[in-house]
Amino acid sequence: MSIQRNAILTAATLAVVAVFGLAAGAARGATTDSPQATFKQECGACHWAYLPALLPARSWRAITSDLSHHFRQNASLDPDTTRRITDYLVRHAADAPGSNHAFLRGLSAGDTPRRITDTPLWRAIHEGINPLAFTQPKVKTKANCMGCHQG
Repeated sequence: MSIQRNAILTAATLAVVAVFGLAAGAARGATTDSPQATFKQECGACHWAYLPALLPARSWRAITSDLSHHFRQNASLDPDTTRRITDYLVRHAADAPGSNHAFLRGLSAGDTPRRITDTPLWRAIHEGINPLAFTQPKVKTKANCMGCHQG
């Protein structure tokens, strides 16, 4: 393994640990009427509620701007709920002030990934993993982070 790739993976691992730790702490402080709770309730009803720090604000805006075509599903919400969720995601995005900017590594300013699996950091972390691992019954898809990253 090259020194550069090893450094990227070390930084990525530390960033993931930091973000998951912050998310766990934030989750304990979420009230039922908070934007975070709204996000977890609405988005988590269909899939894992991804950590906002995994994508830049421009990606979250793009994802929430057309919920009627959300990854080939209609995930439409009323305008106020959509605004609350978008505001929460943008405030805690990878490029928000105070965020761990490791998730932006390798991402150009013009890139607007709509999938976490399309980011350079995700690809670097998962490079070398047999693609069949993502089709295993407990994983099913690359988007199922908790299928592999438990605990």
